[in-house]
Amino acid sequence: MKTLITGASRGIGFALVAQALARGETVLAVARDVAKLENLRADYPENLITIEANVSLPEGLATVAGEAKKIGSLDTLINNAGVYKNSESESDFSESFHVNATTPFLLTKALLPYLEKSKAAKVVQISTLMGSIENNSSGGSYAYRSSKAALNMLTKCLAIEFPKVTFALLHPGWVKTDMGGNSAPVATADSARGLWKVISAMTPKDSGTFQDYQGKSLPW
Repeated sequence: MKTLITGASRGIGFALVAQALARGETVLAVARDVAKLENLRADYPENLITIEANVSLPEGLATVAGEAKKIGSLDTLINNAGVYKNSESESDFSESFHVNATTPFLLTKALLPYLEKSKAAKVVQISTLMGSIENNSSGGSYAYRSSKAALNMLTKCLAIEFPKVTFALLHPGWVKTDMGGNSAPVATADSARGLWKVISAMTPKDSGTFQDYQGKSLPW
């Protein structure tokens, strides 16, 4: 199995990479700083392919697409990279929508030719319950919430338009990461383990769904 994961150098992304390698998969790990992934190379020299790229830039997207072309096909794409901006400034809104919604959409479209070569291709967008309109009872976090809601809509559209690929939006839980903070109740390894369990069980009938890392359906 060949898996490409963005935001792979820390937090949930790093845990997803480590667990995929332990499962015997070939992993294309995308990060702006791949040096943080080198401690995995000693254990998985043949299975880990690091790609240093900022996927929010056009040249970064081109780099990743070029590496995917070299290996010919992909079985799983996990768009994990994201940002949390909490101000109401125009720049924070612009960055949030670009990184959290536009970039994963553009990367998915760029990699679809290689995903469609797989017999059971899957695209996973790491979303959040904070992107749920129905669940929002506290307000706030305007840029983050709305950008993730946009990601949800974009992915639903892709699921309809590209039936050969199974798409899913997954909420990783409130995780102990730089974004989630130390008070978060879920460890990165536990979140990644749950995410992989859900991803492994996904079938075409699940395409376009919004779930958490334990497989629970979430409200839009």
